[in-house]
Amino acid sequence: MTNFIKLLLIFLKTTEITSTEKKRSKHFYKIMGTAILLLIMLPAGALVGFVTYALSLAVLDKGASTEAANIVLHIIAILSVVFGFNVVVNIFYFSNDIENLLPLPLKPQEIVGAKFTYSLLSENIMEFILTVGVCVGFMFAGGFSFMGVVSSIVGIITVPIVPLAYCGTISVVLMYVTHSIKNRDFLNKITGVGTALLIVGALLALVGVNDFNAEAFAQTLASGDSTFLNVMNGIFPQIPLLMGAVYGSVSDLFLYILINIVCVVIFLVISSKMYIKGVSDINTTKSKKDINDTNRAISASRERGIFASYLKKEFLVLFRTPPFFMDCIAVNLLWPVFFVVVIILQGQTNFLSSVLDPYLKGDLSAMLYVTLGVIVVSVLVTAINSIASAGISREGRHFEFMRYIPVPLKTQLHAKAVASVTISGLGMVLYIIAFNIYCMVYNGGADVPATVFVMPIVHLVLALICVWFVSYFGLFMDTINPKLVWDDEINALRGNYNVFINTAIVLATTVAVCLVSLAMMWCGAGEGVGIAAAFVLMAVLSAVGYKLCISKGVENLMSVE
Repeated sequence: MTNFIKLLLIFLKTTEITSTEKKRSKHFYKIMGTAILLLIMLPAGALVGFVTYALSLAVLDKGASTEAANIVLHIIAILSVVFGFNVVVNIFYFSNDIENLLPLPLKPQEIVGAKFTYSLLSENIMEFILTVGVCVGFMFAGGFSFMGVVSSIVGIITVPIVPLAYCGTISVVLMYVTHSIKNRDFLNKITGVGTALLIVGALLALVGVNDFNAEAFAQTLASGDSTFLNVMNGIFPQIPLLMGAVYGSVSDLFLYILINIVCVVIFLVISSKMYIKGVSDINTTKSKKDINDTNRAISASRERGIFASYLKKEFLVLFRTPPFFMDCIAVNLLWPVFFVVVIILQGQTNFLSSVLDPYLKGDLSAMLYVTLGVIVVSVLVTAINSIASAGISREGRHFEFMRYIPVPLKTQLHAKAVASVTISGLGMVLYIIAFNIYCMVYNGGADVPATVFVMPIVHLVLALICVWFVSYFGLFMDTINPKLVWDDEINALRGNYNVFINTAIVLATTVAVCLVSLAMMWCGAGEGVGIAAAFVLMAVLSAVGYKLCISKGVENLMSVE
């Protein structure tokens, strides 16, 4: 136990920013951390709580109990597995501390136990907040009680344990029995494909609810006929027990704690037998392909031009590094899948119908709402993919290479920003085209006013302006305090607070723009003025973001120690 605690404290300490970073950042992380909490985490928790509350009320009215909260927690558990597996594999097998830990007189279960707890504490903060939202939302619907509050506190702390134990057990067994998977890049490709399939499969599993709406969904949950919920209750049996405890059952709380203990014990027992052999002779070297591609791109600068060569290098790194490809490129493709599945679930009564009907008739208010939706989606998608907001952090230990190659820092920043604009912009073009195709199908060939045909062009231009703003501003934010010390590419992205900070700031700014635009309409200036105001404000923000990145960003990079 002593070795376990010492190891855990060491792991947690190594996640802190270095003394040099502390000197650079001053109060930056404190201020921005507060912004992340207030603008991203708490609103997300409140949204989950509201959804849980609304669904729980509907289910309780039909004589059921915890089914609505169960399904929300199951979705959170699925996401925990999806995003946790890669993290667990990299922390357990490909972190730089492995070669130092193995020669020490430590038991395998002490090493994996400390790494497991470290992963639990460092990777699940958002999940803790979402669980708070679920428990609070359910208790607002079903009533507060002392037992419910106690069970909620226990659940908030322990909900990620079983999903993470699953990830740990699978990774230990996989690495023990498979001798060919000893390279990080190859393993990341396999887990990346598996992650995408799992997300799509989970979404498609919900298609069993035909013509989805709140009433039909509540009826399905209350009747116990939800295939998705029944299957997930078998995979994560602790979740219905937790919500039963929140509902007031002492025995369910006892069984919930017991299941968590059993899963952890099974994981530790398996690890004690398999971990050492699985971690032996791991090839932790990074793929030489990326380095060679970078060298070829730079050496070809005379033929291609400096900017084109560096831009090519950025694309090669993004597309050929599996974690960067999954988190920066593939994530852009998941949004339309999710959107299409939701539309299929809701059938003809989908949430877009209340806006599309007046929009296709030329109603200016509906056009304003759709335009603001384009702004929000463009900003959100570009911020989440982190292509720009981790552009400097991705360099890691090769950061000095940026400052000493014969390529101006301004040119390098332009290349990184243009890579983000290109990838995110192409995604938004596809989204807007798909949306307009859906509008034509939805309209069934009926005549529409001429103004409706103009809006796609407006939306395309506005989306690209938003992408430009988020790309250049996000890159500027990463120049202030780039995360240059990381063991693996996943930590460079998911362990990078700059991504969350940029998302919080641009979302807050976007909300302000939308409110100004709506205020124009509410004050009687007209919907057209509101659209024009949004257009002008986003253009100004894009110019400001560009100026900050190219001028102040270069100064920031030169001052990094």
